[in-house]
Amino acid sequence: GKPVVRGNSWVNIATGINWYLKHHCGIHLSWNQMQAKLPDTLPAVPRRERHETTLPLRYDFNYCTFSYTMAFWDWERWQTELDWMVLHGINMPLAAVGHECVWRNLLLRLGRSEAEVAQFVPGPAFLAWWEMNNLEGWGGPVPQSWYARQEALQKRILQRMREFGMKPVLPGYCGMVPSFLSEGTKQYWNGFTRPSILLPTDKRFDQYAKLFYEETERIYGKADYYSMDPFHEGRLPQGVDIGAMGRHILSTMQQAVPGAKWVIQGWNANPLPAMLDALPAG
Repeated sequence: GKPVVRGNSWVNIATGINWYLKHHCGIHLSWNQMQAKLPDTLPAVPRRERHETTLPLRYDFNYCTFSYTMAFWDWERWQTELDWMVLHGINMPLAAVGHECVWRNLLLRLGRSEAEVAQFVPGPAFLAWWEMNNLEGWGGPVPQSWYARQEALQKRILQRMREFGMKPVLPGYCGMVPSFLSEGTKQYWNGFTRPSILLPTDKRFDQYAKLFYEETERIYGKADYYSMDPFHEGRLPQGVDIGAMGRHILSTMQQAVPGAKWVIQGWNANPLPAMLDALPAG
């Protein structure tokens, strides 16, 4: 005499609950309205229903979302978002909160100062464009308390994602370095100084990639998927072999986390065909 929802994963079961609420109870859980007033008696389902998907991976977010919308979210707001995601079938979300903590630790391990970290890491509302290699330092510096807060927040987010059975996508390393560590010509994006990009032939690429993945794992653990968007909305550095660059980004990721997959955004000219053509299928 009660409705029963079954599924082969927690995300799919939650998606089934949402289907029942929407199609049998008349309750629509939209992104702006995550409140449901249940009827006193739950409606019966007249006959068994079965729903499947051919899409094993259901992605959510791009980097811009984390600054346009989520820059100052606390855990209470994130819990609501995570519930909305699981009810709508998301099982592969980008998880970029607290990424700046990895970079701070990396630079400190390289012997750089907190002042140099502050020169590189932007303010919260601009972190997305920094993560996409578009700008550095703008709107900063953030207070030291920000790093502790965001690291703790990301750990709670990742714990909940993994409890749901989601596969979070963590930011990976694509050769970005602060412009003050580069002796080359400064690059600009819409008037902002861009971080520099190391070429695969620069021995620092492997050094920084190793430190980057070590710090990511130390703070947040390993992931099955990492997101990198090299040369996002910009001209290629002079002399770069885009195919070799892609292969090196992939190889340093897989050296750090064997079997991991690279996730890249489709945006304007990205991903560049010459880079994709140089990568192994899959």
